Amino acid sequence: MATDLSTQTVPFAYRITLGDADDLTAVTLPGVAYKLSIQFVSNAGKIAFTGTDGSAIGSHYASVAADSWAELAWRGGATAPQSVIYLASGTGSTVVELLAEVRS
Repeated sequence: MATDLSTQTVPFAYRITLGDADDLTAVTLPGVAYKLSIQFVSNAGKIAFTGTDGSAIGSHYASVAADSWAELAWRGGATAPQSVIYLASGTGSTVVELLAEVRS
């Protein structure tokens, strides 16, 4: 299920429960978010930059081990920054923790 965080004040921490394995959840981020840290709790997860909320994840994604943090320089100089990231559980339902930061 899509999650819109575009109006959240940055920095923020947010937890989302993801559904079945490989089902995408679209997460819309605030335009001022500069760095994004992601951790999938208990089960591994997947990150993609294309997809459709609720559909199966495609063949192009990055895997993140369970209970490990992945950090993305979200706006790193992009002229047209991406505002949506797609997350999926690797095996069964899991919780994903997101930390968004501004540039210091």
